[in-house]
Amino acid sequence: MDNLASLTRSHTILAAKKRSRRQQIPEIVFDDSKRRDFLTGFHKRKLAKADAARKRAQERDKQLQAEARREQRRALREKAIENATKIEGEYAAVYGSHNEEEEEWPGITPTTSKQRDEEYEDEEVLATVTVVEDFDPDTILHGPPRPTSPTSKAVPPPPIPKPAPPKKPKAQKIRYQTKGARTADRRKQLVRKNEKAERAGGKASRERSSKNTRKSRK
Repeated sequence: MDNLASLTRSHTILAAKKRSRRQQIPEIVFDDSKRRDFLTGFHKRKLAKADAARKRAQERDKQLQAEARREQRRALREKAIENATKIEGEYAAVYGSHNEEEEEWPGITPTTSKQRDEEYEDEEVLATVTVVEDFDPDTILHGPPRPTSPTSKAVPPPPIPKPAPPKKPKAQKIRYQTKGARTADRRKQLVRKNEKAERAGGKASRERSSKNTRKSRK
C-alpha cells in the first residue's frame, strides 16, 4: 500500500459513514389499520385468491367453448359445401340425361337476393343465421328459369271435367181413396173370399161323394 492510499484511507471511511447516515431512515412508522388488516385478513385474502382463480377458470372455459364453436361452424360449413357439390353433381347428371341436346345444367347459381348473416350468442351457445330474401326453392331443385322462344306457343292446360249434379229423387204421388171407393173395395174382397170358400167347399164335397161311391161299390 502506498503512502497516498494510507493517508486517504481514513477520509474514505468517514465519507462512507456520512453517506450511510444520509441514507438511513430516520423513523419507522406502522399503520395500525393496515397492520390489523394484514394480521386478521388471511381468510379474506384466501377467498379473494379463490375468486380470482375461479374467474380465470371461467374465462379459460369461455375461450375453449368459443374455439370449439368456431371449429364446429367450420366443420358444418365444409360439410354444407361438400353436400352442395354432391347435389349439384347428381342434378347435373339427371339434367344432362334428360336434356342431351340442350345446354348443361348451370347448377346452383347465386341469385340477386339479399343475404345477411346474423349471430345470436349467449353464455353457452352461438348461432349464426343466414337470412336470404326472395328465396325460391325451385331454383335449387330445377335450376334457373329458361328463356322461352317467341315462336313457341303456350299449350293451354286440359279442361277440368265438372262433376255431374246429383239427380233429385222423384217424389212419389200418394193417391187417397174416397170413403165410397174404400167400401167398394172391401165388398169386392169379401166377394172374392166367398167365391174361394165356395169353390173350396164344392171341391171337398165332390171328393167326399166320390169316396162314398167307391165304398158302396166295394
